[in-house]
Amino acid sequence: MNESPAPADLPKPDELPQIAALFVPPEEIDRHGRLHFTTFQHLWRTHFHVLEDAPMMPRPIDISAQVVRSPLYRNDCKYSQFENYRYFCYTLSGVGGFSDASGIYSVPEGQAFLVEKDNADAAYFYPPDTREPWRFLAFNYNGLPAHAMTRALVNKYGPIYSLPPDTPIIKRLLAYEALGHGITNIHMADGAQMVMELLLALTAAGRAKEETDPVIDLVRRAIPIMSTGEDISVQDVARALGVSREHLSRCFQRRVGMSPRQFCLEQRIRKACLLLKDTDAPIKTIAAQLGYTEYSNFVHAFRQVTQMTPSEFRQRGFLPLSQIFLHDALPPQRNTIE
Repeated sequence: MNESPAPADLPKPDELPQIAALFVPPEEIDRHGRLHFTTFQHLWRTHFHVLEDAPMMPRPIDISAQVVRSPLYRNDCKYSQFENYRYFCYTLSGVGGFSDASGIYSVPEGQAFLVEKDNADAAYFYPPDTREPWRFLAFNYNGLPAHAMTRALVNKYGPIYSLPPDTPIIKRLLAYEALGHGITNIHMADGAQMVMELLLALTAAGRAKEETDPVIDLVRRAIPIMSTGEDISVQDVARALGVSREHLSRCFQRRVGMSPRQFCLEQRIRKACLLLKDTDAPIKTIAAQLGYTEYSNFVHAFRQVTQMTPSEFRQRGFLPLSQIFLHDALPPQRNTIE
């Protein structure tokens, strides 16, 4: 019988590779740290002691409220590459600034940024033209699933999020003000639930941001028309939506990561896969049903998408089709601070 792995053999909690790494001399890190800690004030800070902790579980590290008044405040994450935490920073009043490889952002009241603290390309700072103190909520957390979700969120929705002050997770985090400066015990399950509640709230905020994006709205209206499995031209879809073919193509490429023509093709082949598996209809009948007048064209298109012929798919293909049709949205566009 196989023995369970010893704790030392288990995967480490935080093993995602850095997004960007940069060598910084230790003396420079030390110099930055001494200056940085003179440029802000902790209003309160609570450290979490996780009870019955387990490898790789999401876990809170600390929560604090801080205020910045100094124009010298700037934390380049190249100086915190040894901190494999993820950091959520929510503006309570005033305005902060954030930058990474995607751009430079203003972070006013009610908005937050999400960052991997070992990402050498990232930084957060007190904007030079700001006069009002920047007061913010700062939450550090780690654990491999939380790291992976954080990276997925930033890749999909970008680093900036809007959350109303009455959002349950914001109220929950702010409630730790009552403890002042100190340490609190939290069970592993409660700590993991807290981190996941935050990440799910940010997911909902990211989705809400998409609802107001006219590009996404256009793509969403186009997809049902293009998902019938029938032979329909991109020009016909654009005409039905009241836009030009070129505009539809640009929007589709930006948000779906492929051209409308490729999407239409894949939708037809997706329907073909289902018919091949769920019915006994002859393959030529399925081809005709999907609008292919030439059987050879159907076979060519099917092979182009699935890397196998219709006959091969019927014999050894599989459902669901998620491993055949894998497409990620493009990363968010670069923004600049206002």
